[in-house]
Amino acid sequence: MIYWILAVIVVVVGALVILSVRRSRSKAPAEVKTHKPCSYCNEEIAIDAPVCKYCRGVVVS
Repeated sequence: MIYWILAVIVVVVGALVILSVRRSRSKAPAEVKTHKPCSYCNEEIAIDAPVCKYCRGVVVS
């Protein structure tokens, strides 16, 4: 009888550990970078902008 109780406790604790590990892995993904600094004036511009909207400098990737 005591072995059944121990087995149930081990299964429940194991299930809780597995669920907590899965939750910690499924955190929000890393944020996607949408802006970068202009190489001339250092203002934040869109990552695909060919020209800076502040200083009108041609942005080099």
